[in-house]
Amino acid sequence: MTFLLGRIYNIFVEASDDRLLEPLEAYKWYYKQEFEQNASAYFDALAEKSGVPLEENRKTASSYEEKKRKIGELDARISKGKGVRGFLIALIVIGAVLLVLGVVFLLNEGYLMGSLFLVGGAALIATAIGVIMGKINPVLKRTAEERAKRQAEADKLLRKAWEQMAPLNALFDDTATKQLIEQTVPLIRIDDNFNMRRYDHLCTKYGFGEPDDPERSTIGILTGEILGNPFVVDRELVHTMGSCTYSGSLLITWTTTYTDSEGNVHVQHHSQTLVATIVRPKPYYSEQTRLIYGNEAAPDLHFSRRAGHAERLSEGKREKAVRSGAKTIRKLQEKAMKDDDPTTNFTEMGNAEFDVLFGALDRDNEVQFRLLFTPLAQKNILALMTDTAGYGDDFSMRKSGCLNFVSSEHSAGWDMDTDYRRYFSYSADLAKKTFTDFNCRYFKSLFFDLAPLLSIPLYQQHKPHEYLYPESYYRNYTPYESEYLANLAGQRAFCHPETDTQTILKTEFLKKEGESDRIRVTAYSYRTEDRLDFVPTLGGDGHMHDVPVHWVKYIPVVNSGTAALKELGLSGRSFDEKVQEGPLKEALNSCGVTARGYGHGILCCATEDENTPFDDAFNGIKQ
Repeated sequence: MTFLLGRIYNIFVEASDDRLLEPLEAYKWYYKQEFEQNASAYFDALAEKSGVPLEENRKTASSYEEKKRKIGELDARISKGKGVRGFLIALIVIGAVLLVLGVVFLLNEGYLMGSLFLVGGAALIATAIGVIMGKINPVLKRTAEERAKRQAEADKLLRKAWEQMAPLNALFDDTATKQLIEQTVPLIRIDDNFNMRRYDHLCTKYGFGEPDDPERSTIGILTGEILGNPFVVDRELVHTMGSCTYSGSLLITWTTTYTDSEGNVHVQHHSQTLVATIVRPKPYYSEQTRLIYGNEAAPDLHFSRRAGHAERLSEGKREKAVRSGAKTIRKLQEKAMKDDDPTTNFTEMGNAEFDVLFGALDRDNEVQFRLLFTPLAQKNILALMTDTAGYGDDFSMRKSGCLNFVSSEHSAGWDMDTDYRRYFSYSADLAKKTFTDFNCRYFKSLFFDLAPLLSIPLYQQHKPHEYLYPESYYRNYTPYESEYLANLAGQRAFCHPETDTQTILKTEFLKKEGESDRIRVTAYSYRTEDRLDFVPTLGGDGHMHDVPVHWVKYIPVVNSGTAALKELGLSGRSFDEKVQEGPLKEALNSCGVTARGYGHGILCCATEDENTPFDDAFNGIKQ
């Protein structure tokens, strides 16, 4: 049924390029299936190119998995046998105790009980030892030998399977995801890296800024465009200072006396565990992912909305929420009319469901808001928020002039790393499943971060004005790529030697050297010291006691180092192959590289000496 509906949908839109005007419907009936098919075809083409004997590999992998299943059964038998042997050993111990008790009774002239204990203990020990030696140990030995034999056979099959898959594993690369997205949705273009032209365009035309927040460091970056309108997906490591509650305890004892009715004095012993807490500062780190999209449509409009998970509401509860929210909106409109203030000219949209569920009630330009959210846009947005084909209403959205910001709950779990090594496998079938599953998840996550923006037809119809790019820039690589690559090289390459926490890396451009950039990387983190405070606490004895509370003091530490950046244009696989030997390895050694990271075709090297010639050393190593 789904396939049939998808075919009907394609008949109506295949002659046009208007699928994205209704992004949810397009994903459900076209893009989802198309991307899966493209990913499958891409993998099959690689497999054919590799010459891997698929049927032979399937048989080898199946035989290996069957051997592993049998080994699992043998492991279960061995575990069960060892459990029984352990129980019998416990019986031997009990038997020994009975023997000791029997001897004790005999020595104290308890002949009957002594005899019973001696006979029972001896019988128990003899029986348990007999079963262990006669049955359990031989069975365990045979099972262990069989397991070792099967493990050797399994290892041999596994080596054979890996050998069969070697040609295919050698073809995987980290560019596949980009190719599949652009093939499936040609209107979406993905950049190789966040280059200076894209950065300059975003900053100059749309008001995009530098990553100058000292509490945030870029650890993931993806850029591209939709019909010429640029977007950036930025994942940041975020530092916040919070607090932590530490607790300690102290056991106190005291005595009291009382006299009973007969005049006798009694002493009572009391004990109490005193608990004290203190609150001290503690740094916390989290990751946040957001999509920033530049579009010149409605340039004076500002608004924000938060995820409301409308998809979780039943139809009845949704209607109730809309009725209640509509009353609030009506009051806002009445207040705006009374104020007669042009800056607060809030008016209802005429679609209560959209107004309430989308909830952009802080909008400051009603005319431009309506230009964006036409009836079709409202329909698209409501579909996104109430349908579970995507992620439902898990997205927050903010517009500030020409920039749009989208953050979603699903993007927090989005694996943005397209490292080709994740596809390596001994089994072609497992590799294909890993390949298709990962890329389909990647595409879905990106698509539904873009979907709130794609739902607005005006954004797709508004082409950016022509922009004249400078002939050259004062630096080769953007501050976002610099931070990302510094983090890729590793926090340990730059952090303070006594660091005990995560590290926020910030970069500063130093100088341009041909096609390379020299940057300073400053690392902000904390070292820790164990501390002990004594908190006065009133006890049940009526006295104050100092309760010890251990806590951790976080002391800021800062360190800095230098790094050099150079675009080589190699894929991840090509870099990994070339770095093992030859000119690339020699260049790294000659520059005194202490740590390196490679991503988006750009090499980042932490260097001991910022004056070491870097650019010339890597000339000629490009793709």
